[in-house]
Amino acid sequence: MTLTQTNSSEAHETFLSTSEGGITPASVIAVGAVLSGLAILAVALRFYVRLVRVYASLGIEDWLILISAILTLGMGLMMIIGSALGGLARPTPQGTGPKGYLTATNDAEILTEKIFWAFDLVQCFAFGTAKLSVLFFYRRIFCGNVFAAVSMAMIVIVVIWTLGFFFAILFRCGTQFWALWAPLKYLLANCYSSTPMFQAFSISDVVTDILILAMPVYWVSRLHMTLTKKFAVCGVFLLGAVAVAAGAARLAIFIQQTNNPYQNADGIGHLTTEIYWSMIEMGISVVAACLPAIWPLFSKISLESMVHTVRSMFSLESLAQSASSRSRQKKGANGRGDSEGGSAYERFSDALDKVSSKNLRIDEVPMRDLEAQRRLDEMPRIGSVSK
Repeated sequence: MTLTQTNSSEAHETFLSTSEGGITPASVIAVGAVLSGLAILAVALRFYVRLVRVYASLGIEDWLILISAILTLGMGLMMIIGSALGGLARPTPQGTGPKGYLTATNDAEILTEKIFWAFDLVQCFAFGTAKLSVLFFYRRIFCGNVFAAVSMAMIVIVVIWTLGFFFAILFRCGTQFWALWAPLKYLLANCYSSTPMFQAFSISDVVTDILILAMPVYWVSRLHMTLTKKFAVCGVFLLGAVAVAAGAARLAIFIQQTNNPYQNADGIGHLTTEIYWSMIEMGISVVAACLPAIWPLFSKISLESMVHTVRSMFSLESLAQSASSRSRQKKGANGRGDSEGGSAYERFSDALDKVSSKNLRIDEVPMRDLEAQRRLDEMPRIGSVSK
């Protein structure tokens, strides 16, 4: 709908050019094309490494990140189409008079609002599947009941987070969907204020990313490894920190916008900025989630080596703790002294140090979960030898 001119010679429709960080139609197209392309490339390399380089089967985390990349591609296409058709990053109509922007609209604003709504719905699942991919990747590496419970709790939180914001955005205007791209007057009358919701979405997005990235740090710190190797392993898991940085940047810009959303009536500029920075964060998130998997392309140490080595370390740690517990029980029953009671634990601690001090490839570490269980069953015999 275009604004009708009045008969007054002084009354004319005005436009407010977007001034949100200097974003232009060309930069919108560039970001949409480059970030979605990088996401697809990263996932393609991930599948190549797992299927061709290390001959590993695909896990649920691989399929989840593929879904996220496809959704990211869709987000990029929306940006390209929206800018090419004259919507995103275009001047916003202001109508006539001091409050003319309440009823003014044009094809560019309608197109931008439709793309913004669809973009937000897609990004809920794009972010959600990327987070879930990282969590299931952790579950493939770390074992133990405590970590399984913590990671499953985070999975449930992410699923609720994804679905909750999806339906909140979908039914922002109830079933009056037309109000989403109607003039501002009708949007305010038929829809709830979206500012608190989008602030909550941006804040919770960064918070969940931080929690997910911090999860492996505690468990890695418990491994019997040199400090240098602990930092190296944590560094692989913390590659996603670049996505957190992008999310924090988007959050800062969004908070600045929404603190006073009616400071100016540049609706197209505001929506374009939110889409622009969301795409940057989403593209970086997919790439960061794939970096550990494509690491063999840049290093001799593969992801599978890291996975099996860390799992082996946890198996040894669990075995040592079990040996220590059984040894203390033996000591209490037989009245033995402290120096003799801890011998089994000391032997396994020494074994852990020897394993972690050698720069071994995974095929040289003869430890698997089944073998750990077998050795655990043999522990009473080991304890009896030390008597």
